[in-house]
Amino acid sequence: MPDGSSFPMVLEPWPGGRWFRDLGDNAGHWWGTVQVIKPPKLLEISGPMFMSFPVASHMQYRLTEQGESTRLTIRHHAFGHIPQEHLDGVSHGWQHALDRIREIAASRSK
Repeated sequence: MPDGSSFPMVLEPWPGGRWFRDLGDNAGHWWGTVQVIKPPKLLEISGPMFMSFPVASHMQYRLTEQGESTRLTIRHHAFGHIPQEHLDGVSHGWQHALDRIREIAASRSK
């Protein structure tokens, strides 16, 4: 999380597997279901993701080789009842996630 607190996520890496936030004691938030998985290049998930609203959402993570490096492309599409304040705040959350992915990738490439 941007404030440094833990954000425990679980991904069951098979078609139909769940992706969810595990808060312990049988509490949490279901983010989606694995729709497509082709390790190590493609992962697609459908579900509400981080939204507790009546929405349909699809997220795709794709790795492609580019010379001696690898490019990560993330696409997220959603439609449904998404309140404006949620739309206004989602770019901050995505930016934090992308910055964190960049940090992890940089630390592992050394």
